[in-house]
Amino acid sequence: MEKAFRNPLFLTGLPMAVCGFAITAPAFWIPGLVLMVCGWAKAKKQA
Repeated sequence: MEKAFRNPLFLTGLPMAVCGFAITAPAFWIPGLVLMVCGWAKAKKQA
């Protein structure tokens, strides 16, 4: 998980997901989660 925090996809998705959940806006939290999952998968693939 440490490598995921260095990944730009994960770092972009994290604030989007947090803001989306805070204001209950699916237009933010769905793409945020997608970016976080893509970043996490990419970091896991590189390990």
